[in-house]
Amino acid sequence: MPNKYGGFESFLEHCGPILAKKVSKVMVTCDKRLYSDFTIDFNGVTRILIDLPANGGLSILHDLLAFFSVYARSTHIVVLGVSGAPWFPLFRLMCALSGKKLLVNIDGVEWRRGKFGYCKRLLLRIFDAIAQRFANVIVYDNPGLKSYILKSCTKKSICIGYSGDQVLRIPQYQIKPFTALTICRIEVENNLEMLIEGFLLSTFKSYTIVGNWLQSEYGRNLKLRYSNEPRLCLLDSIYDLRRLAELRESCAVYLHGHSVGGTNPSLVEMLFYDCHIACLDVVFNRETAGGCAHYFSNHEDLSFLFGHLTMRPINHDRGNKRTLFTRSNIANQYFLAMDH
Repeated sequence: MPNKYGGFESFLEHCGPILAKKVSKVMVTCDKRLYSDFTIDFNGVTRILIDLPANGGLSILHDLLAFFSVYARSTHIVVLGVSGAPWFPLFRLMCALSGKKLLVNIDGVEWRRGKFGYCKRLLLRIFDAIAQRFANVIVYDNPGLKSYILKSCTKKSICIGYSGDQVLRIPQYQIKPFTALTICRIEVENNLEMLIEGFLLSTFKSYTIVGNWLQSEYGRNLKLRYSNEPRLCLLDSIYDLRRLAELRESCAVYLHGHSVGGTNPSLVEMLFYDCHIACLDVVFNRETAGGCAHYFSNHEDLSFLFGHLTMRPINHDRGNKRTLFTRSNIANQYFLAMDH
C-alpha cells in the first residue's frame, strides 16, 4: 500500500482502512523496493516492509517472511495469492497449535494464464491445490471460479469480489463521442490484439490503452507493432487518480478483454462511470457486469458492436451492481469470512 500493481493491492488500499476500524489492528506486508516513503501507518493500517519482491519467483520467500512477520501479532492471517503454498502445511500447523485462522484468496485461475509456460502452469496448479487444502477459509472473487474449488473444500469457500466505489468522479468532464478506452496489464489473456483489431475496423476516432507495455517482451512487441497507428494512444501505467478519472469520464466506450481469472478490478471500477462497456464474452465478465455491459466474442463481433453502440442509449441503471461492489460491503464480507 498504496497500490503499485493490481487487484490485491487495490483491495488493501481501499478496504484495509475500513477493516482496521472493525478490529484492533490490521497489518499489511509490502514490497519495500516499490516505495521511497517508508511510513509505517497508512490510513490506520500498519505497513510491514519486506525487502524481497512480492511477485515472480522470489514471492515464495516473500510470503514466508511475510507470514512470520505477522504471525505472533495476529489472530487471523489472510494470504493473497498462492505463491506461498509450499509453506501452507507449516502455516496451517502453526495456526492450529496457536488457535489462529489461515485464509487464502486464490486469485483467478493463475495456472491457465497464457503468459506462463507449461511447467509454471503445472506448478501453479499444484500450489493452488495445496493452498486450498491447508487453508481454513478459501476466498474466490467471482462465481465463475466456484467450479475450480476442490470438491473437498467447497464448504470452507466464500465468494468476495473487489470494490469500485473508491473511484474519483469529475462530473464536469463530458463524454467524447467515438472514443474508446482500456486500462489493463499488457498480458496475453487480456486479448489486446483482438480489441485493437476490432477498433481499427470501426469508424471510431481514437482508442487509448493504458498498461505496463515495457514489463514483458509481449508488451514491448505489441507496442512496437501498433505504435504507428494514428488512432491509437498507448500509454504507460497511470496511478494518478485524477488522470485516470479524466480518461474514464471522457471515453464513450470502455473495452474489456479479460478472459482468464475472476473479477477484474478495472471492470468493477468502470461500473461506477457512465460510458458504454463492451466485454469479451466469458463467464467471469458476465458475472461481474451482467446486463450493464455489451458482449463480443472476436474482433469482427467487436467491430460490429462499435457500429451499434453509437445508436444505443447508455445503460445508467447500474445501482444493484454498484451496491455489491462498495468498499464497506467487501470489507464486511472479509470480516465475516474470518469466522466462516
